[in-house]
Amino acid sequence: MLLLLLLIASVCSASANTQTYTDTDTDTYTNADADKDKDTQTSSQCQHYSLSNLTPTNYGYTGALNLVNPGPYGGDVKTLQLFVYFQTQQIVRIKIIDPTTQRWEVPYVNQMPLPTNKPQFIDYNIKFQRDNFGFSITRVSNGEVLFNTSPPADCYTSGMIYEDNYLEMTNRFQETNPNLYGLGERVAPLRLQNNFTYTLFAKDQGTPVDLNLYGSHPFYMHLSPSGNAFGAFLLNSNAMDVVMQPRSLTYKVIGGVFDFFFFMGPTPESVVQQYSQVIGTPYMPSYWSLGWHQCRWGYKSANETFEVIYKYAQNNIPLETMWNDIDYMNMFQDFTLDPVNFPADEMKLMIEYLHTNNQHYIMIIDPGINTDTSYAPYNQLLSSGGYITRPDGSAYVGKVWPGFTIFPDFFNPATTHFWQGQLAAFHDMVQYDGIWIDMNEVSSFCNGDVCSSQLTSDNSHAAQQQVSLHSFDPNNPPYLPGNVSLDMHTINLTCVQYGNMSVYNTHNLYGYSETMVTVAAAIDILQTRATVISRSTFPGSGHHAGHWLGDNNSEFADMYYSIPGILNMNMFGIPMVGADICGFGGNTTAELCARWMQLGNFYPFSRNHNAIGSMSQEPYTFNEEVTAISIAAINGKYTLLPFYYTLFYQAHALGTPVVRPLFFEFPNDPNTYALDTQFLVGTSLLVSPVLDQGATAVVAYFPAGPWYDYFNGTRVPDSLYATLVAPLNVINVHMRGGSIIPTQPTSVYNVSGYPITTTIARTLPLRLLVAIDNNNQASGQLYVDDGISPNTYEDGQYTLVNFQLNLKDQIFALEASIIQQGYADADNMFMETVTVYGAADPVTQVMVDGHGYTDFTYEQSTQVLSIINLKLPVSGMFVINWYSD
Repeated sequence: MLLLLLLIASVCSASANTQTYTDTDTDTYTNADADKDKDTQTSSQCQHYSLSNLTPTNYGYTGALNLVNPGPYGGDVKTLQLFVYFQTQQIVRIKIIDPTTQRWEVPYVNQMPLPTNKPQFIDYNIKFQRDNFGFSITRVSNGEVLFNTSPPADCYTSGMIYEDNYLEMTNRFQETNPNLYGLGERVAPLRLQNNFTYTLFAKDQGTPVDLNLYGSHPFYMHLSPSGNAFGAFLLNSNAMDVVMQPRSLTYKVIGGVFDFFFFMGPTPESVVQQYSQVIGTPYMPSYWSLGWHQCRWGYKSANETFEVIYKYAQNNIPLETMWNDIDYMNMFQDFTLDPVNFPADEMKLMIEYLHTNNQHYIMIIDPGINTDTSYAPYNQLLSSGGYITRPDGSAYVGKVWPGFTIFPDFFNPATTHFWQGQLAAFHDMVQYDGIWIDMNEVSSFCNGDVCSSQLTSDNSHAAQQQVSLHSFDPNNPPYLPGNVSLDMHTINLTCVQYGNMSVYNTHNLYGYSETMVTVAAAIDILQTRATVISRSTFPGSGHHAGHWLGDNNSEFADMYYSIPGILNMNMFGIPMVGADICGFGGNTTAELCARWMQLGNFYPFSRNHNAIGSMSQEPYTFNEEVTAISIAAINGKYTLLPFYYTLFYQAHALGTPVVRPLFFEFPNDPNTYALDTQFLVGTSLLVSPVLDQGATAVVAYFPAGPWYDYFNGTRVPDSLYATLVAPLNVINVHMRGGSIIPTQPTSVYNVSGYPITTTIARTLPLRLLVAIDNNNQASGQLYVDDGISPNTYEDGQYTLVNFQLNLKDQIFALEASIIQQGYADADNMFMETVTVYGAADPVTQVMVDGHGYTDFTYEQSTQVLSIINLKLPVSGMFVINWYSD
């Protein structure tokens, strides 16, 4: 049979890397052409479909797929409908559905409407194989095959399988052992293994290496040998395995539909930006949430919690936000206070003290509602009907910290009302500033129906009857991702949510749905941006909230794994992310905690948190050296907050990551492809932490520079690898040439004897760090708003400043230009100092806005120029020139 080739147009004369369409742009291979491509001719014994009735549409193509050979588990869908949507120049969507039966499709996540017309230009070609159906996507600019599902002749991989409870599709790679990233959540190195099976199914199981954890993210990025990046996203919430082999990647999914989005990049950053167009750009965090947070499971009383706050102040350590874990609750019941250890009056005084000192308070909330009939929220949730049910309509009962629980159904509108009411009533008692949602995979201490059998044997018998009504057990389907019963440590997947949605389909969305409802409630209650941190995530979670990496251990290995963890979450569109600093489980050490404090204050979300029964690990509990290291690390983060906040603006507006792997900026440098012991903050700062016990030096990799020591401006010699001295009080950070970074140096800034907070830091004079590149240029931005009001970006209530450095006629010109001027208080913000790294020629003359300026110094040995005592308004344009006589 012939192969149908869709070349979708002639090359546009305006661009060598794009194409235009006409609806007649189709072509058909001859038999000779087919003979040249033997591996596209598959055996008739492979499971597969054939393609017919391929028809151009205004937005792309439609076609019919007809079953030829069935799959392994039965229930094959005999006729399928193919849709191809040319979404944008760089994004194409391919969706395959059952036209006769409504199968499960993921709600809410996709932010990209269906196109009504084809884009004028495209960066991809699509080819379909008619018999033994498959499709391939190639890049227009260089012909790279990016995604190829055409089955091989030897049936080494199957063709497409589409059954009631099993979908399979294989992508075959051009190269062996390709560089792949993503497919989370798990504790693992950054670069994916090429011979491994990755299970995607949200699960509360601590943080074992290589196993599926709290979130499900069926997105991966492929970095080709050319340095071009490509992304693939399967919008599907069912449990799945992704089987990696040296030349292929196979999706094995237990339900839903194939709904693929493909992103042409071609840079790693642009792949993430294109992905964010589908799942939503990251939310804009409150400014204060970027500060330093302290928590532990095991603060046994309000008095003990207050003592921690006091000791932070006594030791002059900045503290932005105090947290409480489940200890504060009465019998671990949500929306309650332990009347003995956390009485309402003491909590009120503690939080008032925090607020008086511009600090904040956050507490944990779990989704499980205790079934105690004297517990008002239980009765109210029952009355609302907004809970997850068994197939017979009765409330499903699991078990979490308070004992037997039912679980709110966050897809149910009644639950939205219930949840907001509970959070509002609790806020009347405890004036919290943010919400920490945990255990929302959803986690249960019973496996499936074990809790029900503990309550009554009748319920257990009923559950068995309910399973028998299905053609298979949803907890153990014919194909079992991860080879572990899916109800392990969670609720029975036979359960039902609002609209008759099966938990078999919605399980991975539980944390996402709770996040949306909690964020909406927090905004309504607080009338500010929501600060919500969630454990379980799904694509799009970062559009609403942040995340922490879960229950790590106090080990140097776990500190290392935090780096690929935060890098992956940034690729997944969740830049507000961090790990439990100093470790959650087990006892930390002074050395480990000092090193982790240094590293952790470069996470976007910085929080010290550990488990009950472990030693205390607040920074002041060790010795004076660790205390001093912690103070320096936290103040270092606060100094960089204008830079971090600007990066979050860029993430919110453009979908860019806040922290990123080195290969994002150096995709043509193979040395960066598996590098995950260093990372970049934005495009500008290279962080090279010590990750080994006892080490006092670190081997760092420096891609094409120049690079400068962030702290003193010394230029790194032009070599790829360097051994950097790193005694316990040093973390090596370098600034990339070509960057301009806004800062607000804090040191230890006492106000009435109290350490600095972000409220005070925001009022300090600003400084610019300028690092000159080899072309004598640099650029950067500063974004400012009030840091707390919702929708300041959307409403234009912000000020955005561009900084640009150029050299012309041997005179450097640093120009500040206003892009947006909508934040009135920017008039009260001033640029005090400009420090220039890499000023190679001795500077003898400086001019500010055309006038001679003498308050500057130039250090020949380091080639650092410092222009001080400026008072340049952030809301105004300025030009600073310097040159040599």
